[in-house]
Amino acid sequence: MKLPVASSIRGLLITALALVTFTAVSAAESFEGRVHMDMTGKKNEKMSLEYAMKNGKMRMDPKTDERHGGSGAMGIILDMPAKEMIILMDMQGQKMFMRRPIPQPTAEQTAKYKDGHAMSAPVATGRTEMIAGYLATEYRTTSEKGEVIELWLASGLGPFMSFSGGNPMGGRGAPPPGWENFARDGNYFPMRVVTHDAKGAETARMEVTSVDKSPVPDSLFSTEGYSEFSIPGMGAGGFNPFKH
Repeated sequence: MKLPVASSIRGLLITALALVTFTAVSAAESFEGRVHMDMTGKKNEKMSLEYAMKNGKMRMDPKTDERHGGSGAMGIILDMPAKEMIILMDMQGQKMFMRRPIPQPTAEQTAKYKDGHAMSAPVATGRTEMIAGYLATEYRTTSEKGEVIELWLASGLGPFMSFSGGNPMGGRGAPPPGWENFARDGNYFPMRVVTHDAKGAETARMEVTSVDKSPVPDSLFSTEGYSEFSIPGMGAGGFNPFKH
């Protein structure tokens, strides 16, 4: 069915597409379970995110701060084997979903994402901390802009399936920061990531608050109870985050 697209729905779609930009090209094996994260952006935007993973499928359920446009409920299902994204929305009790193909990058774009933003090699500081029940080791790296990033990485959760630019509240289409490749290649999961600008001020934070490795039901990746809808002006190819 086709529905008029309110600005609130467009806002949810923008959030969804920004969230999956780099996840779409991250094809690593993942664990089964749920991870809950809290994130704060450069302008103090706040977002909570729970994602569940099972058998190559991933579901993200973000909740944004109402002061920054958070309205309605949204879920995003990524089916990596089928190369398909499903956006679920619950707007005032009206449950809808939309299917979109996951855009596949060219060889040049894949190389760009693999290299990531230029950063110094992460160096272990020797500090460790228990975060959400997992022992995390601190690493530090510096970006080409002089930003210092604290990375608290843990083993045992499988490789990290990343977000666009490392921050879903950032822009879309940018290559990921270099530390994400370090985490993925080392089979580490980022339990906490804190970014400081060149003057030492904190500009962004992501932290895992809980991990549940209980079996995830197949129903979590189902569209049962939702009605399919489409948006005028969006062709079969859909939005492509690899284009600028």
